[in-house]
Amino acid sequence: MCYLKTFDPTVPMMYFACVMSICVFTSNPYLQACSLAGGIMLLIFVKGRRSVRLLIGCALIMAVMGATNPLFVHRGLTELFFVGDSPYTLEALLYGLSLGCSIASLLIWFSVFNAVISQDDILAVFGKRLPKTALVISMILGFIPKLRRKYTELLHAQYGSGVSRKPSLKRTAAVFTACLSAQSERVIDISMSMKARGYGLKSRTFAHRRRFRKKDAAAIAVPLALCIACFVYIGSGKLDYWYYPRLSPGGFEPAAVMCYLLLCILPVFFIVKEKFLWRNCPAKT
Repeated sequence: MCYLKTFDPTVPMMYFACVMSICVFTSNPYLQACSLAGGIMLLIFVKGRRSVRLLIGCALIMAVMGATNPLFVHRGLTELFFVGDSPYTLEALLYGLSLGCSIASLLIWFSVFNAVISQDDILAVFGKRLPKTALVISMILGFIPKLRRKYTELLHAQYGSGVSRKPSLKRTAAVFTACLSAQSERVIDISMSMKARGYGLKSRTFAHRRRFRKKDAAAIAVPLALCIACFVYIGSGKLDYWYYPRLSPGGFEPAAVMCYLLLCILPVFFIVKEKFLWRNCPAKT
């Protein structure tokens, strides 16, 4: 179990908001590398072998964006070679890799978010103040996994009825349409059921399965302080990095990079600590 699940649902949601907000608002390659490394480590600890497919997809995204960006953007002074009459520049190549790294990092962190944060956690955090918004967000997060499971069930049902296993665009479209119809009916049933139970009414009572403890407050304060420190450095311009027309000579601030790296690997540190204590626990023997 991921260490983040031992806290109140507010803690992991605040943590992911801090990590991904910095990843979105900066193009500094050092911070992007920290985000990518921390996300990969946490994804492996949370999902294990199931993370291989996503990691391969993220690597392909970075490779494709890095290779194709210089074909459309010809800015930069360091010419590597020419494609026709257009220069293939080093600056455009690195900028494409930077964009690919940012997108891959966000995909990885969202995958970890989806594995750690459940629909019940979202309803627990926002259900009292924003009940309708919380219900919509929780249903959106669960839509794709349930759609994939339904697609697999219908496809296997067709295989069981004797349909050929050869790939067919017509059959795929028919199964996908059936999945969308089934999920639409399910959404309508859920909304009617929640309305019948009085969900979202002011007179409805709200129960929370966990209490907010001092441990949770400390767990929020640490990543929030690291996030604020990173944004202070970003606002001061010490982390500014540009690619055109030449690569920026600066952009590396050791204190800021260490703060963001610590923020990204904070859950990994506690997971490794818990595993080490468990393996060396005297009670096991």
